[in-house]
Amino acid sequence: MVGFADILAPLDVSDFLQSHWPGRAFVRTAGSSDFDLATEIPELADAVRALEAFGHPVSLLRKNGPHASVPTGRDALPALRAGFTCYLRRVERALPALPDLLGDACRWLGLPPGSMTSEIFCSSGESGVAMHSDFDVNFAFLLSGRKRWKLAKNTSIVNQTSMCFAGDRAQPDPVQLRYADHPFPATMPADAIEVTVEGGGLVFVPRGWWHETYSSGDCLQLNLVIKGPYWANVLGGALKNHLLADPGWRGYAYGIAGEGTLREEAIETFAGLLAGLRSTLLSEDPRALAERLLTGLDAETLTTGSTRQSTQRADR
Repeated sequence: MVGFADILAPLDVSDFLQSHWPGRAFVRTAGSSDFDLATEIPELADAVRALEAFGHPVSLLRKNGPHASVPTGRDALPALRAGFTCYLRRVERALPALPDLLGDACRWLGLPPGSMTSEIFCSSGESGVAMHSDFDVNFAFLLSGRKRWKLAKNTSIVNQTSMCFAGDRAQPDPVQLRYADHPFPATMPADAIEVTVEGGGLVFVPRGWWHETYSSGDCLQLNLVIKGPYWANVLGGALKNHLLADPGWRGYAYGIAGEGTLREEAIETFAGLLAGLRSTLLSEDPRALAERLLTGLDAETLTTGSTRQSTQRADR
């Protein structure tokens, strides 16, 4: 079975965790002759085989042109030949070996099962992506082709929750501008890393890093992607479990959308519940509270709202 250690090799996983995880980029420009992912997962031998195996919708992307989608990977084959980049989400649904690989990566990284997903980007000829930063974390494994990357740490926003574009471009999620400490740069920062990756190469892109790419040849890239959980998800799930043990918190929130007396009664009820919460939960030792709230949280609760996010992604 292919594992997370195979993806990182020859870098040892423990060395990666000590030297790069979670906020320092890592680049391996080419693969090792000792490991060929396509041997382990035959559907990754080339873009055509990957698309033929994928019976789910595929997004069709152009760097500065129209975006579209088709129902299955087979339907995307003409678009691949026409110069579109094909973007496949949640590829583990179609490739049986990938769930075990994702599970192994989660174990190494201390993440709940289901925190990671897989994506494929494939293109023919010249393609690429304009400068942007992502809310997720990426291990971009290039199986074939050639890709030039520019990468730079993002000093404008910390822990964004949606993709961000450079400069004054319209943002997919304008709320990110409220989270930002500084305006987004219009071009890649002067200290950007520039590197060319070939088949077998790997780029670890930490969360939020600016990047742009230039691809050539028949490119096929598998991304292992972390989409959470946020600490807000952890607190929300744990707090919900705690509150639902109290019949008062299980009550319907009558009156919250009302006016006058209805609204006042709703506020009084909510205030009473919050007062009880403050006198019990918030008076507890923080470490003991953290341990208690985490106990019993299942993976489904932790990853809800993270791996299921549908924020539009760019071609990598």
